Amino acid sequence: MALVRAQEILADARRNKYAVPMFDVSNYEMVRYLAETADDLKSPVMLAAISPDIKGDGIEYIAAMMKIAAGRVKVPVAVHLDHSATFEECRRCIEHGFNSVMIDKSSASIEENIAKTREVVEYAKKFGVCVEAELGHVPDAIPGTGESAMNPEKISDVRDTLTKVSDVERFVAETGVDALAVAIGTAHGTYISAPKLDIDRLSQINAASKAALVLDGGSGTPESELKAAIAAGISKINVYTDLVTAYNLKMKENYAAMTNMGTWPVINSVKPVEAMREKAAAYIKMFGSEGRA
Repeated sequence: MALVRAQEILADARRNKYAVPMFDVSNYEMVRYLAETADDLKSPVMLAAISPDIKGDGIEYIAAMMKIAAGRVKVPVAVHLDHSATFEECRRCIEHGFNSVMIDKSSASIEENIAKTREVVEYAKKFGVCVEAELGHVPDAIPGTGESAMNPEKISDVRDTLTKVSDVERFVAETGVDALAVAIGTAHGTYISAPKLDIDRLSQINAASKAALVLDGGSGTPESELKAAIAAGISKINVYTDLVTAYNLKMKENYAAMTNMGTWPVINSVKPVEAMREKAAAYIKMFGSEGRA
């Protein structure tokens, strides 16, 4: 299937009260097999790249792989840029066929966040590209190990930066964003302890927002919390850490047992891919997106 507009994918999720899984993908195995997992379960999916993936010529490879994967499956797929700090990155991704981008100026003042986000929206709308922003700030679970390690300007200490309900209507109206990532208690990376989400705050945000709501930090968040968040208005949940952890742990087992280090990589990756797909499938079922395509 050709790429499907992210706006349509998100609108269906919001209307029918489920969450679309967004998987950050950094290599061939993740792109191909996470798309195929979604296809097997008849779930719409968003595949996302992050800044390190698109540096230099990297954008040529990751964009091509994601678009090929989308064309090989029968479910709706959108190709997304996750947590970009700059207009230039968003522009480059749009030029390379991404149909969704996120501009994240959440560590700046709300005035700067609005201004920088609106700049991306005005450009992206010329091409029908979906734009996501972040209001409030989702920190790293372990400071310096997740998103802040890639974007030094990001706030990396865990503090109260939850989305203010009073800012939501203004932010969405003045920027024109299609999707809004909110801070309600999750974090990027590996949790030290399980998070407790502010569902009451989320319900108020949902009532105030015309934009679809996004939850970062899906990995490691208890199932009961994620399902409560979906019921309260979340339409897209981002997952990465649990997927790559499952893959790497199984790969570590492989290496520990290997006696011949000249084994083909494609053989080494079979069990890690299975572990990653199993984790992705569990999230798809948890989010209620299975059978929605």
